[in-house]
Amino acid sequence: MMRMLRSLGLVLCLCWGSASLLPAQTCDAQVRINEILADPATDWNGDGAVTFRDDEWLEIVNAGTAPALLDNLRVSDASNVFRYGFSGVLAPGARVLVYGSQSAAWESANGLSTVGLSLNNAGDTVRLWQLTGTDTLLVDEYAYGAHEGLDDRSTGRLPDGSGTWFVFDSLNPYTGTTPPLGTGCPPTPGGPNGCPTAVEGTTWGQFKQLFVPPEPKP
Repeated sequence: MMRMLRSLGLVLCLCWGSASLLPAQTCDAQVRINEILADPATDWNGDGAVTFRDDEWLEIVNAGTAPALLDNLRVSDASNVFRYGFSGVLAPGARVLVYGSQSAAWESANGLSTVGLSLNNAGDTVRLWQLTGTDTLLVDEYAYGAHEGLDDRSTGRLPDGSGTWFVFDSLNPYTGTTPPLGTGCPPTPGGPNGCPTAVEGTTWGQFKQLFVPPEPKP
């Protein structure tokens, strides 16, 4: 069985030409967990049904300045059982979104129980792992609490990939004082974390004028 090792800084950067048997990413690539939604009450994956397994999701981001190879990255919950295996190349600043339905499909293809991401609503730990030869190294992890795992609340970093964790709670406001605090912003699967850009206000009269037909010309 592969050994599971924790990196000292949680964000592991494996350089080309290092002692690793399987190159992972350049020293300028930093793949991190970026946003997590554990308790869906919305059809997040757009398949027409709301299910606790298929509509859970998590997002990773390349917070570095160079492309990152994802083929040897795996994600787990606190059980350390792999729930999904990534593939491909992730550009700097780009994100990968994984739904529970995708996780279940990956598990099925690899002969595992199809439990999906298995994110506990009462709190859990999401871990990102790097396979390197016979070892499995911890790249990043985040332990979320019970107030973060309630209906349609996500937890993510501000700014993306490197900032402090906050709750994105516009769909289910959090007014408590236990960190991380609420932002009033919506979850942003696949997009930048934060609130949408404010737009200039419009009065009701101005709004109605948009639908008034023009007067006929004489």
